[in-house]
Amino acid sequence: MPTPEKYKAPFYPGAFYHIVCKSIDGVPLFTAEKDYLVFKERFKQFTADFFEVWSYNLIPNHTHHIVKVIPTEVIIQVISSLPVQQQTKAMALFIADSKNDIVFDEMIERQMNSFLVSYANYCNNKRNRKGGIFQKPFKRIRIEDDAHLQQAIIYTNANAQKHNLVTDFKKYPHSSYTGTVTGNNIFIMIKNVLDFFGGLDNFINIHKNQVDYYYQHDWPSSKLE
Repeated sequence: MPTPEKYKAPFYPGAFYHIVCKSIDGVPLFTAEKDYLVFKERFKQFTADFFEVWSYNLIPNHTHHIVKVIPTEVIIQVISSLPVQQQTKAMALFIADSKNDIVFDEMIERQMNSFLVSYANYCNNKRNRKGGIFQKPFKRIRIEDDAHLQQAIIYTNANAQKHNLVTDFKKYPHSSYTGTVTGNNIFIMIKNVLDFFGGLDNFINIHKNQVDYYYQHDWPSSKLE
Protein backbone atom coordinates (compact mmCIF):
# COMPACT_ATOMS: atom_id res chain seq x y z
CA MET A 1 0.00 0.00 0.00
CA PRO A 2 1.46 3.39 -1.01
CA THR A 3 2.41 5.77 1.78
CA PRO A 4 -0.16 8.60 2.05
CA GLU A 5 1.15 11.99 0.96
CA LYS A 6 0.61 13.46 4.43
CA TYR A 7 3.40 11.17 5.67
CA LYS A 8 5.83 12.45 3.02
CA ALA A 9 5.89 16.13 3.96
CA PRO A 10 8.59 18.13 2.17
CA PHE A 11 11.34 19.57 4.35
CA TYR A 12 11.59 23.35 4.72
CA PRO A 13 14.18 25.42 6.63
CA GLY A 14 13.12 26.25 10.17
CA ALA A 15 10.13 23.88 10.19
CA PHE A 16 9.43 21.12 12.73
CA TYR A 17 8.75 17.50 11.75
CA HIS A 18 7.74 14.22 13.35
CA ILE A 19 9.86 11.52 11.70
CA VAL A 20 9.13 7.81 12.04
CA CYS A 21 11.42 5.05 10.78
CA LYS A 22 9.79 1.61 10.89
CA SER A 23 11.33 -1.77 10.23
CA ILE A 24 10.16 -4.17 7.54
CA ASP A 25 7.91 -6.98 8.84
CA GLY A 26 8.78 -6.23 12.44
CA VAL A 27 12.50 -6.97 12.01
CA PRO A 28 14.14 -5.85 15.27
CA LEU A 29 16.19 -2.70 14.88
CA PHE A 30 18.06 -3.30 18.12
CA THR A 31 19.32 -6.65 19.42
CA ALA A 32 21.96 -5.40 21.86
CA GLU A 33 22.49 -2.34 24.02
CA LYS A 34 25.27 -1.12 21.75
CA ASP A 35 22.84 -0.89 18.82
CA TYR A 36 20.96 1.99 20.42
CA LEU A 37 24.15 4.03 20.73
CA VAL A 38 25.22 3.22 17.16
CA PHE A 39 21.79 4.30 15.90
CA LYS A 40 21.97 7.63 17.73
CA GLU A 41 25.56 8.28 16.68
CA ARG A 42 24.86 7.57 13.03
CA PHE A 43 21.69 9.66 13.08
CA LYS A 44 23.76 12.51 14.43
CA GLN A 45 26.55 11.88 11.92
CA PHE A 46 24.23 12.20 8.92
CA THR A 47 21.72 14.78 10.16
CA ALA A 48 23.33 17.05 12.78
CA ASP A 49 24.16 19.67 10.15
CA PHE A 50 20.51 19.74 9.07
CA PHE A 51 18.37 18.93 12.14
CA GLU A 52 18.03 19.96 15.74
CA VAL A 53 16.61 16.96 17.63
CA TRP A 54 14.02 17.93 20.25
CA SER A 55 12.95 14.45 21.29
CA TYR A 56 13.30 10.82 20.25
CA ASN A 57 12.29 7.32 21.21
CA LEU A 58 13.86 4.09 19.99
CA ILE A 59 11.32 1.26 20.02
CA PRO A 60 12.31 -2.29 18.99
CA ASN A 61 10.67 -2.11 15.54
CA HIS A 62 10.44 1.67 14.92
CA THR A 63 11.81 5.02 16.00
CA HIS A 64 10.44 8.52 16.55
CA HIS A 65 12.24 11.84 16.23
CA ILE A 66 10.91 15.37 16.63
CA VAL A 67 13.27 17.63 14.72
CA LYS A 68 13.63 21.24 13.68
CA VAL A 69 15.28 21.88 10.34
CA ILE A 70 18.26 24.23 10.62
CA PRO A 71 18.00 27.58 8.76
CA THR A 72 19.27 27.76 5.18
CA GLU A 73 22.07 30.23 5.88
CA VAL A 74 23.54 27.99 8.58
CA ILE A 75 23.42 24.92 6.34
CA ILE A 76 25.12 26.87 3.55
CA GLN A 77 27.95 27.81 5.93
CA VAL A 78 28.37 24.22 7.08
CA ILE A 79 28.41 22.72 3.59
CA SER A 80 30.69 25.44 2.23
CA SER A 81 33.20 24.66 4.98
CA LEU A 82 33.41 21.00 3.92
CA PRO A 83 36.13 19.82 1.53
CA VAL A 84 34.65 19.38 -1.94
CA GLN A 85 35.25 15.62 -1.83
CA GLN A 86 33.04 15.38 1.26
CA GLN A 87 30.12 17.22 -0.31
CA THR A 88 27.43 15.00 -1.79
CA LYS A 89 25.91 15.73 -5.20
CA ALA A 90 22.73 16.85 -3.44
CA MET A 91 24.74 19.31 -1.34
CA ALA A 92 26.44 20.71 -4.42
CA LEU A 93 23.09 21.19 -6.14
CA PHE A 94 21.79 22.98 -3.06
CA ILE A 95 24.78 25.34 -2.88
CA ALA A 96 24.23 26.18 -6.55
CA ASP A 97 20.50 26.82 -6.07
CA SER A 98 19.93 27.40 -2.36
CA LYS A 99 16.53 29.07 -2.79
CA ASN A 100 15.02 26.09 -4.58
CA ASP A 101 12.64 24.33 -2.17
CA ILE A 102 12.65 21.10 -4.16
CA VAL A 103 16.44 20.90 -4.12
CA PHE A 104 16.48 21.58 -0.38
CA ASP A 105 13.92 18.86 0.33
CA GLU A 106 15.77 16.32 -1.82
CA MET A 107 19.04 17.06 -0.02
CA ILE A 108 17.50 16.49 3.41
CA GLU A 109 15.70 13.34 2.28
CA ARG A 110 18.93 11.94 0.85
CA GLN A 111 20.74 12.60 4.13
CA MET A 112 18.05 10.67 5.98
CA ASN A 113 18.18 7.82 3.47
CA SER A 114 21.97 7.70 3.73
CA PHE A 115 21.61 7.36 7.49
CA LEU A 116 19.08 4.53 7.11
CA VAL A 117 21.36 2.68 4.68
CA SER A 118 24.29 3.14 7.03
CA TYR A 119 22.44 1.69 10.01
CA ALA A 120 20.98 -1.14 7.91
CA ASN A 121 24.50 -2.06 6.78
CA TYR A 122 25.63 -2.09 10.41
CA CYS A 123 22.80 -4.47 11.32
CA ASN A 124 23.35 -6.70 8.31
CA ASN A 125 27.09 -7.01 8.93
CA LYS A 126 26.47 -7.81 12.57
CA ARG A 127 23.72 -10.36 11.89
CA ASN A 128 25.14 -11.88 8.70
CA ARG A 129 22.03 -10.98 6.73
CA LYS A 130 21.20 -9.13 3.52
CA GLY A 131 18.46 -6.82 2.36
CA GLY A 132 16.65 -3.79 3.64
CA ILE A 133 15.61 -3.23 7.21
CA PHE A 134 13.51 -0.06 6.99
CA GLN A 135 10.22 0.57 5.25
CA LYS A 136 10.40 3.07 2.40
CA PRO A 137 9.83 5.92 2.45
CA PHE A 138 10.38 6.91 6.06
CA LYS A 139 7.37 8.82 7.41
CA ARG A 140 7.48 12.51 8.23
CA ILE A 141 4.70 14.87 9.18
CA ARG A 142 5.17 18.61 9.36
CA ILE A 143 4.32 20.10 12.75
CA GLU A 144 2.22 23.20 12.19
CA ASP A 145 1.97 24.99 15.55
CA ASP A 146 3.09 25.03 19.19
CA ALA A 147 0.19 22.87 20.40
CA HIS A 148 1.08 20.19 17.85
CA LEU A 149 4.77 20.45 18.77
CA GLN A 150 4.05 19.96 22.47
CA GLN A 151 1.79 16.99 21.78
CA ALA A 152 4.36 15.43 19.41
CA ILE A 153 7.20 15.72 21.93
CA ILE A 154 5.10 14.14 24.69
CA TYR A 155 3.78 11.43 22.36
CA THR A 156 7.34 10.60 21.35
CA ASN A 157 8.74 10.53 24.88
CA ALA A 158 5.87 8.34 26.11
CA ASN A 159 5.74 5.98 23.13
CA ALA A 160 7.22 2.99 24.95
CA GLN A 161 4.36 3.13 27.46
CA LYS A 162 1.85 3.36 24.63
CA HIS A 163 3.25 0.09 23.27
CA ASN A 164 3.26 -1.52 26.73
CA LEU A 165 7.04 -1.91 26.81
CA VAL A 166 7.02 -0.25 30.22
CA THR A 167 4.30 0.73 32.66
CA ASP A 168 5.90 4.15 33.21
CA PHE A 169 7.36 5.99 30.21
CA LYS A 170 9.82 7.79 32.50
CA LYS A 171 11.64 4.49 33.11
CA TYR A 172 12.23 3.62 29.46
CA PRO A 173 15.98 4.00 28.87
CA HIS A 174 15.91 4.68 25.13
CA SER A 175 13.89 7.89 24.94
CA SER A 176 14.99 11.49 25.33
CA TYR A 177 12.82 12.09 28.40
CA THR A 178 15.31 11.21 31.15
CA GLY A 179 18.16 13.02 29.40
CA THR A 180 16.04 16.13 29.12
CA VAL A 181 15.17 16.03 32.83
CA THR A 182 18.73 15.36 33.98
CA GLY A 183 20.36 17.64 31.43
CA ASN A 184 22.54 14.76 30.28
CA ASN A 185 21.95 13.94 26.63
CA ILE A 186 24.22 15.08 23.80
CA PHE A 187 21.72 14.05 21.12
CA ILE A 188 18.97 16.59 21.86
CA MET A 189 18.56 20.37 22.22
CA ILE A 190 17.76 20.28 25.94
CA LYS A 191 17.74 24.05 26.54
CA ASN A 192 15.48 24.71 23.58
CA VAL A 193 13.03 22.03 24.69
CA LEU A 194 12.86 23.24 28.29
CA ASP A 195 12.49 26.86 27.16
CA PHE A 196 9.61 25.81 24.92
CA PHE A 197 7.84 24.10 27.85
CA GLY A 198 8.53 27.03 30.18
CA GLY A 199 11.10 25.29 32.35
CA LEU A 200 11.89 21.88 33.82
CA ASP A 201 8.99 21.72 36.26
CA ASN A 202 6.50 22.50 33.50
CA PHE A 203 8.15 19.92 31.24
CA ILE A 204 7.69 17.23 33.90
CA ASN A 205 4.17 18.22 34.93
CA ILE A 206 2.80 18.66 31.41
CA HIS A 207 4.17 15.26 30.41
CA LYS A 208 2.52 13.62 33.42
CA ASN A 209 -0.81 15.34 32.92
CA GLN A 210 -0.97 14.70 29.19
CA VAL A 211 0.06 11.04 29.41
CA ASP A 212 -2.53 10.46 32.15
CA TYR A 213 -5.13 12.11 29.91
CA TYR A 214 -4.19 10.04 26.86
CA TYR A 215 -4.72 6.82 28.79
CA GLN A 216 -8.30 7.86 29.47
CA HIS A 217 -8.89 8.89 25.87
CA ASP A 218 -7.44 8.00 22.46
CA TRP A 219 -3.74 8.55 21.92
CA PRO A 220 -3.09 11.21 19.27
CA SER A 221 -0.96 10.46 16.20
CA SER A 222 -1.70 6.74 16.62
CA LYS A 223 -1.26 6.07 12.90
CA LEU A 224 2.40 7.03 13.28
CA GLU A 225 2.89 4.09 15.68
